[in-house]
Amino acid sequence: MLKKSMKKFIFTLALALTTLQSNAAIIIDKISGFSLTKNSIQTINIAHSKTPSVIIFLSKDCPCSKANLDYLNDLSVQFKTFQFIGVHSKIGTRSEEIAQYLQDKKLNFDVVNDNDLKIADQFKALKTPHVFVVSTAGEILYNGGVTNTTSPANAKEHFLKTTLLEIQNNQAVTHQETRTLGCFITR
Repeated sequence: MLKKSMKKFIFTLALALTTLQSNAAIIIDKISGFSLTKNSIQTINIAHSKTPSVIIFLSKDCPCSKANLDYLNDLSVQFKTFQFIGVHSKIGTRSEEIAQYLQDKKLNFDVVNDNDLKIADQFKALKTPHVFVVSTAGEILYNGGVTNTTSPANAKEHFLKTTLLEIQNNQAVTHQETRTLGCFITR
């Protein structure tokens, strides 16, 4: 896990990935020049963007990920000043499979297919859903779970929502790292 005393790790990542609808994630102190290519044409910039990014690792086969989709979609509507990006991380998954699964979900954010786990490895994402909030300067402001349980409806603590409210109100992030609950990203 991420430790405060860890030195800043900077990297540049340029990936040409097929995108559908949703977001992505990361486990480092700072990122630089991180971008994803959407539909081989449009680039989604994460580091040095005009708005903070919420990177969410997802899987169509994970019940915990499925249980959080509506809640994450609601957050993406509530927090329009953040760029939400989903990353579907499962080896060998075809983009068509993800598109079919997401077809009726009506998500308000893009989802990138990470079928070779390059993005999950760069972020050191452990499970789905696993969330990272990245500042406009490329700093990781939050790394962890969406809530304190696998289903937002039963949660007592809404870690991601609290973090987004704190950032939106120019306050310090209370929980910079929390436990991630969900399905392991198999490597």
